[in-house]
Amino acid sequence: MKKPLFFAVIVLLGASFFSGCTSTKLISESDFSPIYITNVKKFYLLPPDCIESDVEVQQLLTANFGEKTMSLLSYLQADKQGIFLSLFNDFGTGMGTLSYDGMKVNFDSAIFPKNLKAEYILADLQFAYYSVAELKKALHSIRMKITVDKGDNPASSEVRRIYNGPFLIEEVIKEPGTIVIHNKLRGYEYTLQEASE
Repeated sequence: MKKPLFFAVIVLLGASFFSGCTSTKLISESDFSPIYITNVKKFYLLPPDCIESDVEVQQLLTANFGEKTMSLLSYLQADKQGIFLSLFNDFGTGMGTLSYDGMKVNFDSAIFPKNLKAEYILADLQFAYYSVAELKKALHSIRMKITVDKGDNPASSEVRRIYNGPFLIEEVIKEPGTIVIHNKLRGYEYTLQEASE
């Protein structure tokens, strides 16, 4: 009996099971939808523990949808428990909330179009804040890729680009205090500027 070989196989299977960001939650048990990252390719949200590092920040969120522009104050908290986003107007009145815990997506806002799926906003936040290694694996599974270019100061700036073959789908520019998310395919852009105290 080749017990050492059998033991080695078990160890390797266990290691692969626990490597990367883990999720005991099954997509089939969740109540969120995949997004169409292209017109035909589906991307499922990654579990919260795939985040690169914890985020807790107040930001000015400026969104451009074609010829429409809106600006709101926002509070973003993202960690291994999930993503929580609150939106406010200039007077501090709540204008909406968005939350994701790996199983459920909750979105309540009267200012966004009724047909806008929260999963698309969450995917953009994941493309900006989640682990590049985990994004690479997820995108590779649908035959897409992400590249990362570091700026002159690699510790504080980078550009993430998501491609479908040779076609640029989305670009995320990360600079100190500012993140710009530009979806080239859908024609919209978010700018997240850290609010000054």
